[in-house]
Amino acid sequence: MRNGPRKPVCGGCPHNLYYSDPIPQRAMGVMMHLGERFCTGGKKARRFKRGDPKIYVPGWCPKRKTPCELRVYAFKSVNEWWLHMSLEKGLGRSLLPEGHNYALVKSLTTKLSPQDFWKHLEFEPYQDILDVQLESYSVLEIDDGLKPVFFYYVDGGFTLTPLFNAEMARQNKKEG
Repeated sequence: MRNGPRKPVCGGCPHNLYYSDPIPQRAMGVMMHLGERFCTGGKKARRFKRGDPKIYVPGWCPKRKTPCELRVYAFKSVNEWWLHMSLEKGLGRSLLPEGHNYALVKSLTTKLSPQDFWKHLEFEPYQDILDVQLESYSVLEIDDGLKPVFFYYVDGGFTLTPLFNAEMARQNKKEG
């Protein structure tokens, strides 16, 4: 299964600080020197060590959630499901899920990261990996604190759906 979720990187994080001032300075509880990299996400800045990953997020990242949050979203009503099925049939192609049609059904935790879940799907069904039963057209979210990943469950398989609006789906209530 190629094209799975990517490992998160520190590059776009607002807490990633590269100290580039030639004059050493004490800031955020640590002494900063030219060329050192720091994570300012916690109460105190933390310097990246030599053995820490150069690009990817280290295991000690303060934003990382352990265990990961697992959320399941389904259509908020039978009418939403019916509309989705009618549009797919009329257009002749499958549609991606949209947050305003969905509602949060279940919230759990899992020890698997999104990348680990994707790798396990290659060898075993999701029922053996997770303690949850999914309906067709469900959206599964695994949030590791760094970047949530959304998996769309259709026809017994998963695809990634990066544009799913989970905030809007969490505001909706499941009907019946």
